[in-house]
Amino acid sequence: IRKAQVFDDGQGRIVFDTDWQYEAIVTNLEWEPIDLWRFYNQRCCMENYIKEAKNGFSIDRIATSDFKANELDLLIKLLAYNLFERFKRDCCEPVHQGYTIARFRLEFFHCAATLIQHGRSVVLKLMKNFAGRYAWKRIEARVALLE
Repeated sequence: IRKAQVFDDGQGRIVFDTDWQYEAIVTNLEWEPIDLWRFYNQRCCMENYIKEAKNGFSIDRIATSDFKANELDLLIKLLAYNLFERFKRDCCEPVHQGYTIARFRLEFFHCAATLIQHGRSVVLKLMKNFAGRYAWKRIEARVALLE
């Protein structure tokens, strides 16, 4: 695959032989070249997903010296990651669906609130002028519809 390098300096530019970037894809699939490129190019985000799981859910931390306990710890963290991704897709607004867990925590959970238990119910009372309050209420309503 040969792609011209993009120079955004506001002026026209002549493209020389040294101004190209090259990529090679080795595969055993017998598809059209453009279909192969699209298929393999969509996988480039995998590193970002792994980085999100490492930074947001600490999958790179080993909790104990016991193999089985570490395996269970990793599986629980991956379950939490998958649940968060599903939650974003099903309950969040499109603007929030690209958020990482760190950004989501910053936007919605780093605010003053009080957890009140009354009878058998637990209520989270957010402060009145919380910046993401209305978005949070819409997300909360979508979660209630899932039940």
